[in-house]
Amino acid sequence: MVEFEDSDEPLLLAPPSAEAATAMSLARARRNRRRSATRENVRRAGAQRTPQAVEALESLWDGTTEDSRRRAARYRAITASTHDPLSSEAPSREAIAMEELHVSLALRCTRAQAAAAIREAHRVCTLLPLCLARLGRGELPSPWFEKLLERTRGLEEDALRRLDVELSRTDPTVSPEVFSRLLGHLLTAATARSEEPEHARPENCRRVVLDPPRPNGIGCLRVIGPIPEILDLAQRLDRAAHAVRDAQHRALEEGTVLPIDPGGEIESSFRIPSLARTRYNVLMSSALATDGVAVPGPGLRVNLTVPALTLLGQSDAPGMLDGTIPVPAEMARNLAGRESTWYRVLTDPSSGRFLPAPADRYRPTAEMREHLLLRHPTCAVPGCGRPSSSLSETDHIEEYDHADPAAGGPTDAENLHELCREHHRRKTLGLLDPVRDDLAGTTWWEASGLMMARQEDGWWVGHDGDLHPPGDLPPY
Repeated sequence: MVEFEDSDEPLLLAPPSAEAATAMSLARARRNRRRSATRENVRRAGAQRTPQAVEALESLWDGTTEDSRRRAARYRAITASTHDPLSSEAPSREAIAMEELHVSLALRCTRAQAAAAIREAHRVCTLLPLCLARLGRGELPSPWFEKLLERTRGLEEDALRRLDVELSRTDPTVSPEVFSRLLGHLLTAATARSEEPEHARPENCRRVVLDPPRPNGIGCLRVIGPIPEILDLAQRLDRAAHAVRDAQHRALEEGTVLPIDPGGEIESSFRIPSLARTRYNVLMSSALATDGVAVPGPGLRVNLTVPALTLLGQSDAPGMLDGTIPVPAEMARNLAGRESTWYRVLTDPSSGRFLPAPADRYRPTAEMREHLLLRHPTCAVPGCGRPSSSLSETDHIEEYDHADPAAGGPTDAENLHELCREHHRRKTLGLLDPVRDDLAGTTWWEASGLMMARQEDGWWVGHDGDLHPPGDLPPY
């Protein structure tokens, strides 16, 4: 019988004797001890180096172990302070949302990141307790655990519990490559015995996702769904782009009107864009079908803040789109050059803060909302990254008294902020309590009486093109 092994041992053409088998086992054990990843072997590996190098290697090993222990401790702390959002005994939606806010303030992250951290922590503590114990002892490196979570996100619960048991029996001194292969083998076996979870089915993954802005003013909108539908969309877009390019070639030859020529680029250059660029132009010029449903226009314009020297071409300081997205100077100049109307934002010369608009009624004026959008481009609650330019609601920090307006909070810029609908409702319910500090340009938020966090006003762009926090003196 021929036995093939993926190792550097000789190929076995016949079963070895008992004595030979024992000797080979002892040799393998000695070899594995020599090659195993331990702190002692790390120290020995640096023995021929300087004492500083040895100390640095030992510090790296100790730091990796401590990273694993801290990660395990963080999972346990999150589960101890929150309810499992997927449990049948989960509290109300409002209570879960407040727990997400508390965790976001404690971890200094966004609310969406906190919600994901809560789900992950409960999943780990409930379904991977044995691997979590190894993580807490520092046996399982944190990057390995991250890979484990990443590759098991679509795995159903029973299969994940079986995988936890199998991984708890593995040798913690194997190499990263061996761990990755072992994990893949166990995952393949686990998925073969389990049904695909409902949420992971392709038909339940349909969505459109706007990725975070990339450097140099680049954005990405992803369309995710079942592969037959995505391929059909891609093919329809491809056929449309080919048809448009053919029509553009004919229009150039015959001197007729060019179809889909944004900015007159083809007319001025007499060059047909690439097929990829034509796909983009076709998609950007398409009308969204809503089956007769009326779509309201934007409540606020999109603001582009550009330093004066950048507009004059004397500086390459970037502009800011909607107060959150930096755009290169050349792009900012091109965008500004297309507009017929510019708005000059007035700032306090001593502090750089936006000057407040006058207050004379309950509902804020359009100018006030423009001012608030500049001051807080995202929801004013700490940790919430929802943009104020879409579906936000203007709220009085100190409540307006409809019965006696003089006794309540005024309708002026210093007593107003923009909140997303979710946090506006929670503030109305008393779960969130803001206190405005006009002089410092900040708002203090109290969440359920447990935690407080400070939210600064939006930073402003100075004459030098740099971002400055509220209260900084503008450069002159």
